[in-house]
Amino acid sequence: MPGKDYSYDIPDHPIEYIKVDPRTIKFDPRAQRNLNKARAEAIAEKLVPTALGTPIISQREDGLYAVDGMHRVYACQLILTEKVSAPEEVRKAVQTITCEVHSGLSMANEASLFIIKNKESSKVGPNDEFRIGVLAGHPLFQDTNTVLEKHQLKVGSSTANGVRGIKGILSIVMEHGPEILDLSLTIAEDAWGRTPDTWHAVTIGGIATVMSKHSDVLNPQELAQKLKRQGDPTAFKAKIQTIATNNNTRADGTKGRLKAAHLAVAAAWNANRRANRIPVPNIFE
Repeated sequence: MPGKDYSYDIPDHPIEYIKVDPRTIKFDPRAQRNLNKARAEAIAEKLVPTALGTPIISQREDGLYAVDGMHRVYACQLILTEKVSAPEEVRKAVQTITCEVHSGLSMANEASLFIIKNKESSKVGPNDEFRIGVLAGHPLFQDTNTVLEKHQLKVGSSTANGVRGIKGILSIVMEHGPEILDLSLTIAEDAWGRTPDTWHAVTIGGIATVMSKHSDVLNPQELAQKLKRQGDPTAFKAKIQTIATNNNTRADGTKGRLKAAHLAVAAAWNANRRANRIPVPNIFE
């Protein structure tokens, strides 16, 4: 288990609900998603002031910065600078807007606040969450990114150098630590080379689980050879899916696929082996 704290905790700090001139609010994409001006313009054209909500703002030494609600704030700016036409009553209503203003936050705290505010509503995609977390210096994302960069892998790419399913990769680091992710990626590459399916998050998760549970028994180089004999990474990925669905007789989910990957990797290690066998989980218990 990793020793680091990868939670999104934010220290106690002052919070005020105050009226703010939207034109004074700045944007920093390091701690949130990139500004989509077309989206903001669409919001501005149909803005209903009473439905504006309460943007989340961080008070930094050099001014106010949007943490959440950036597009609503920018929509107000467009209206007030008359870059988008709006009824006079709307323009008057957004001269000042009520904001939740946080003081004393670091960049990492701002990123954590943004992720916390958006996580449950799924408004932030996992790739954006990863990018924001890395730029803000959150240790979970930094540690994961360090390992991915070591293996020359990019998040979101569908090429032979791309990792898809970054949520699954982050889960490996949270549960087993960055060292196990590093080792698992090495084993996968030794087994299958660099292909898009080599880095399939569920497959890597299965390798990580087995290595974390049985590092005293397993030899990484030997495991890679055992996995190679199972076929190419696409075939192994399909095998995991078949196990997870019990030959398409039941629905699967992420947890089910991870258990199936654990089983598939453990079974590959045990194949034609009398000594140093490891337990194979019963995934349908």
